Amino acid sequence: MNNAQSPLEIAQIGINSSDLAGSLRLFVELGFQNAGGHMIWGQPMAIQGLPPSARGQLWWLSGRQRRVQLEFFHLTNPAQRPLRDDWRCCDLGWIRFGIAAPDLDAAKAVLARWDIPITGEMAQAGEPRRLAFRDPFSGCFVEIMEDSDVIPGGRAPHFHDAGPAVVYATSSVSDLAAARDYYSNVLELDVTDDLAIHGPEHEALWSLDGARSESFVVKGGGFLLEIVQYLDPVGRPKADDYTVADQGILNVAIVSRDLAVVKKAVDRVRNAGWRASEMVTNGEAGGAYIPEPEREVEIGSLAEKDEAIFGYVPSTPFLGQMF
Repeated sequence: MNNAQSPLEIAQIGINSSDLAGSLRLFVELGFQNAGGHMIWGQPMAIQGLPPSARGQLWWLSGRQRRVQLEFFHLTNPAQRPLRDDWRCCDLGWIRFGIAAPDLDAAKAVLARWDIPITGEMAQAGEPRRLAFRDPFSGCFVEIMEDSDVIPGGRAPHFHDAGPAVVYATSSVSDLAAARDYYSNVLELDVTDDLAIHGPEHEALWSLDGARSESFVVKGGGFLLEIVQYLDPVGRPKADDYTVADQGILNVAIVSRDLAVVKKAVDRVRNAGWRASEMVTNGEAGGAYIPEPEREVEIGSLAEKDEAIFGYVPSTPFLGQMF
């Protein structure tokens, strides 16, 4: 099914960080901007399937795109647990994301100041220069591409006064056909085989030299979703006792300006046999998490007037940036 006119837009990457201040500083130094945050507890935790006693912190960062954000969490109840020591970038779930930076050498200098190793770097004809690193706070891989007209999906326009843009997020799944049905027929997003974000040669960027995989891309909104099934090595599932507090990329969010569209999408998910959290609403805003393994998506409504309230608009710089 082609859903090029879907009212749902890809808008957010949710990340569980072991060091919230560390994540914010790192990505601000890579060019993102403070967009606000909150201490979280009580009834809003139901969207994550957690009781009102759950608590933690969340913070948003904005790049140059409209209605696109990075959302960072650090929950303290339940306590966060780290990724497994032998975690690989083929294991099941959301495993990496990519950003476009106007100056790749400046980004490399940031990583050098943090003593963060670059796991791979490539410069090939007809492609953007690119590098990857393993984020010390989320545990997952981040790819940085030098901004150009050959960025997968095209160069993102400047809406906010910031340099970087989110390009994609990648989910590793065990059954590509089932995932295609979920994104195309259940979520009703635009699925394509005509756009490739990566080829076999790029697997070396995240220490998977020689890996074999199949994939498709989901379009619509601020950035792309790359859904990949690793054939060799085969991705391993999350632990049976995994919780939404655990380190790593938690999910991605798709949003609509219309709460009724969101409620219909959540109903489709439930009718397809997948679990969804309690729908949490406040006025025109509302949403639910899909916590099912390999289906980790948040579906939410975002009215234009609420974009700043929910962290989609840059705000005051952090204190550390003022000195």
